Amino acid sequence: MTWYLLLLAVILFSCAFAVKLPALYSREKKRAIIQCEDLKNEMDNIGVYPLAAVCMLLIPVSIFYFSQDILLSSYLFFLAVVSYTDLSARWIPDSGICFLVALSVYSLKDKDTVSQLLSAAFFILPALILHLYGYLVKKEIWIASGDFYVIPTIGIMVLPEYAATLMFVALVISLAVTRWIPKTPFVTVLFFVFSGYQVLILSGSL
Repeated sequence: MTWYLLLLAVILFSCAFAVKLPALYSREKKRAIIQCEDLKNEMDNIGVYPLAAVCMLLIPVSIFYFSQDILLSSYLFFLAVVSYTDLSARWIPDSGICFLVALSVYSLKDKDTVSQLLSAAFFILPALILHLYGYLVKKEIWIASGDFYVIPTIGIMVLPEYAATLMFVALVISLAVTRWIPKTPFVTVLFFVFSGYQVLILSGSL
């Protein structure tokens, strides 16, 4: 019975997808054209923050010194690079996302896969709810689409019991910081929250 329901659901989804695809494509094409025009008119105002870069990239080294976990430290290193890039240029490179996805998925080999996928779901859910509220009710983009490629990779690296709480902390900090520093990248905030979480784990506080 379950297989018949699954088959029916797939058929219905396929038909709906085929019918809706032209409208979806047209909408996304228009959005891409608008973004290209915005990009053409945008000034190359890329910030240079050497002290921030040094501090952020030293965190993975410190984590490796105390944990000897090369996988976690490598993940944190690429997350630091992505976070600094977002802070400086408001841009998340695709190569950085690929490294984060690859490392987080590779980390599953030593973990309970179902548990960590649930952790990723718990981690992304508060951000997704806030994003949908801003998009549907306020007609504003509160969390950049590129951030949602990074968020699940962090969720996989977090214990399920702390996932939703960590995201809530990150959202609160982000909302507080943006009152004084507008357009603070959310991924940068997530980097520091995740790093703090790892410090608490290593110190035995969690």
